[in-house]
Amino acid sequence: MTLGQKIRQARIDRGMTQKELVGDQITRNMLSKIENDSATPSVKTLEYLSGRLGLSAAYFMSDLTLSDGTSPDGLDRMRQALRQGDYDLCISLLEESKTCGSTEEGYLLHTLSDAALARQYLEDGDMTLAKEHADLAAYYNRQGLYYAPSIDAEMNLILSECALGSDLNDFENSAAGYERAVKAISFQTRYTLARVEYLIKTGEKELAESLISRLPDELADTKEAKRLYLLGLLALEKDDIKKARELLTGAEDMGLNTLPLYAALERCYKELEDYKLAYHYAVLQKGN
Repeated sequence: MTLGQKIRQARIDRGMTQKELVGDQITRNMLSKIENDSATPSVKTLEYLSGRLGLSAAYFMSDLTLSDGTSPDGLDRMRQALRQGDYDLCISLLEESKTCGSTEEGYLLHTLSDAALARQYLEDGDMTLAKEHADLAAYYNRQGLYYAPSIDAEMNLILSECALGSDLNDFENSAAGYERAVKAISFQTRYTLARVEYLIKTGEKELAESLISRLPDELADTKEAKRLYLLGLLALEKDDIKKARELLTGAEDMGLNTLPLYAALERCYKELEDYKLAYHYAVLQKGN
C-alpha cells in the first residue's frame, strides 16, 4: 500500500471527510494530491495528518510501496542489484541511503555484497581489494541480526590468504577468527556424535570408539553430555557397568534427559541390582 493509500484508508476508517482531516493546516486540494500519490507530504505535514488521524508517522512509513511498486527507501533497487550480481551498485545505493544503511536488512545487503566482491578480487589476485571487502563483510556481518558464522569463517579465511603475501601477524589473527567461526558452526561435531550413535546401534563398536576419540577435548555442554552418554553406551556394551553408570549419570547431570538415557541407566542399575533406582528410571521413561 502506498503512503497516499494508507492516509486515505485511515481517514475513511475514521469516518472523516477530507475537509475534516485538513483542518486549517493544508488545503483539501493538497490532501487530494497526497492521497492520489501525485504529491508527497513534508515531514511536518505527515506528522500533522498523523496526529489528526490518531496514528504515528512511523505507521504510515512502514512497509510502504510507491505508485510504481517500489519501496520509498530504495531497498527494492538494492535487492535487485544484489540479485543481478551488481554488488558495487548495491553498496553505492546503501551508502547513499539515509535510512537503509544502518538497518538489519542494510547490514545483510552490505555483508552479502562485500563478501561477493572479496571472493571476486581474491580470484583476480587483487589482495588489497579482497582484504578491504573481506574486512567490510566481516564488520557488517557482526553488526546485524543476521550474523552468519559461515560468512565470518570464509571472510577470515580470505583475510588469512591475503596476509600470506604481506603481514604474517595478520595471518595468525585471521586464522584464529576462522577457527572461532568454524567452531560456532559446529555441524561437524553434531554429525560425528550422530554417526557414533548409529555405529553403536548397528554393532560397530570398535569403529564407534575410534570415531568418538577424534572429537575435540572441549565441547559445548549439550554436546559434552551427548558424548558422555555415548561413552556410557560403549561401556555398557563391554559390561563395564560401574564405568557406564558414572558416564551416564554425568550426562544426566549435564542436562541430558532423553528416554534412551533413562533406558540405559535402568539397565545399569538392574545389572548392579539396585532395583530402587532401576524402577526410578523406568518410571521416568513412562512419565516422558
